[in-house]
Amino acid sequence: MSPQMDQATAITRRQLLRRCAGTTLAVGAVGALTACGSTADAPSATTTSLPADGNLVYLDVATSERNLIARYTEIIAAHPQLAPRLQPLLQQHEEHLAATGVEVADPPALAPPSDIRSALGALRQAELTAAAERRESCQLASEPEFVRTLTFIAASEASHIAVLKSIGEGQ
Repeated sequence: MSPQMDQATAITRRQLLRRCAGTTLAVGAVGALTACGSTADAPSATTTSLPADGNLVYLDVATSERNLIARYTEIIAAHPQLAPRLQPLLQQHEEHLAATGVEVADPPALAPPSDIRSALGALRQAELTAAAERRESCQLASEPEFVRTLTFIAASEASHIAVLKSIGEGQ
């Protein structure tokens, strides 16, 4: 790759990061406001804590993973018969969140679909969205080790789509 090509890529990445920064800050502000409205003893109302370099990609990934954890938790509570199959996927998302090193507040609770097929479809869609977001995150992240972690997370989320599909076919 020529130095000119590297510079063009860096400019494009910066422009993309600037565009994403406004959205990310808005999401972070909503999370902070949600935490302010929570009771003091609620463990889920944690303060957002960015890594030392302030990289907003970490915050995006942490928020996405926290949302997935909430959806899985809600669906497992509504459909406990799915717990043995969904618990390993939930655990992987908890590991993904831990890999960011960022604490974010829980999202507002959503009522899970009442039927199993719709619930699994909602999880598949959430995983599809998350996998696409992780591909974008890989392009925005500046630390090579974190990019590597993001590729593993993206692959994990993509594999969850197939697992959820097979669970749905068994219902």
